[in-house]
Amino acid sequence: MNLFNLLRVFAVALLCLFSLQAFWLYHTYQIHLEKIKESVNSIFYQTIEKELDQRFLELGQKATGKIPNVAIRTDTFKINYGDLKSDIEGKSIVSQQFAMTQQLVEAHGIHFNPVKVDSIFRSLLQSNQYHFQYRINFVDPTGRILNTAGTSQISGKGFKTIVLPIIDGEKTYAFVEIPSPVVFKNMAAILIVSILIIFFIIACLIFVIKLFLDQNYLYRLRENFINALTHDMTTPLATIHSVLDRMEKGTIDNRSDPGRKFNAIAIEQVVNLQTTVNQILTLAYIDKKQLSLNKQTVDLQAMVRSLIDNYTVKSNKAIEFQTFFDLHDRNVYADPYYLNNAISNLIDNAIKYSGDSVKIEIECTAGEKQICIRVKDAGFGISSNDQLKIFKPFERGAEIKRNRINGFGIGLNYVQQVIEAHEGKVTVSSREGIGSEFILTFPAC
Repeated sequence: MNLFNLLRVFAVALLCLFSLQAFWLYHTYQIHLEKIKESVNSIFYQTIEKELDQRFLELGQKATGKIPNVAIRTDTFKINYGDLKSDIEGKSIVSQQFAMTQQLVEAHGIHFNPVKVDSIFRSLLQSNQYHFQYRINFVDPTGRILNTAGTSQISGKGFKTIVLPIIDGEKTYAFVEIPSPVVFKNMAAILIVSILIIFFIIACLIFVIKLFLDQNYLYRLRENFINALTHDMTTPLATIHSVLDRMEKGTIDNRSDPGRKFNAIAIEQVVNLQTTVNQILTLAYIDKKQLSLNKQTVDLQAMVRSLIDNYTVKSNKAIEFQTFFDLHDRNVYADPYYLNNAISNLIDNAIKYSGDSVKIEIECTAGEKQICIRVKDAGFGISSNDQLKIFKPFERGAEIKRNRINGFGIGLNYVQQVIEAHEGKVTVSSREGIGSEFILTFPAC
C-alpha cells in the first residue's frame, strides 16, 4: 500500500470516527440540556408555590393582623409538575387544593403578582448557579398576555416551561434561554475525555504514518543498495575475475606489458571495492557511535596536493585544478585517514559529475577558530530539491541518474558523517548546469 492509499484509508477512518464522536456528543448535549430543562421546570414550580405561600401568609395577616401562630405546611399544595405538563388542570385532590387556595387568596383581593414571581424565580436560579435570560408571562384563558416580568434581553428563542394554572383559566409560564456554554460546562468532563481521545487518535495516526514512512525509506534504501551492488560491484568483480582467470589459464603473462596493464586494472578495481566497503563500514560505525578518530597534526596542503596528483594521473578526463591555501601556518588537527577520504570523495564527485572537461577549484583557509575547505566544480550542478536529500545514504540526484553515472550514493553521506565526527559541518551551494561548491568547516586545533 502506497502512502496516498494509506492516507486515504486513515482519512475515511477519521471521518467515520469524528462522525460517531460528533453524534455521541450531540446526544450527550441533548441529555444534559433536558436535565437542565427539568431543573428549570422544577425551579419554576417552586417559584409559583413560594409566591402562593407568600399570598397565603398575607391573607393570614389580614385576618388576624399578625402572622398566624400555626405554621402553614406548604407541602400540602405540592403537585407533581410532570403531571401538570400533561393535565395541569388535574383531577386529583391535590390539584383541587391548589386551585382552591388560589381562589381563596384571590377572593380576599390578594392577586397573583408576576413581579414577586420574577424576584423568587431569579433568586432560585442564582442559588442553582443558573444565570439565564427569561420572561415570565401571565395569560388569560384565551392565551392573551395579561402581564409579563423578567429580563429585558430575552429573544423569545428559549424553551417554554410547564404551564401552571392560577385561577379561572388564567395561567403562567416562562420562556427561558439556556446558553450552550452552560450545557457544555455541565458536560465538561465528557468534553475533556472526548478531546483527549481525539488527540490520542491523531497522535497514533501520526505515529503510524511516520512508521510507514520510515519503513518505506528503509525499503528504498535496501532496494537502492541492492541495485548499487548489482550494477556497480558486478563490473569490477567481473574484471578482477577475468584477469585472474586469464593468468590462471596462461593466456596472459603478468610480466609482459599487456599482463602488467591487466594486473594494474585488477588492482585498481580491488582498491575501488575496498574503498566502497570501507565507506560502508565507516557509516555503520558512525551509526552505532563506535567510530574512533585518531586525530593528529595534518599537513593539509600536502594532503590536497597528493590527491590532485593521484587524480590527475588516473583520470581519463582532462582536469584543470586551481588551488588556494591560506592557512597562516595554523596546524590542522584531524584524523588524516578520514579527512583524506572526505576530500577525495568531493574531488571524485566533481570529476564524475562533470563533462569531458573538468575544472576544479580547491581552497583551504584557516580562521581564528576553524578550518575551511572549499571544493568547487563547473559540472552538472544539483537542483534545489536534490540538495535536500543528497546527504542521505543511497540518495542520488536526478541529473546523476539521467546521465547513468555509477555510484552507491553514500559518498556525500560519508563526507557529512566524517566532518560531523570532527565537530564540523558540510554545506553545499549549487545551480543546475553551473556547478557545485561544497564547504567543509571544522574546529582548528
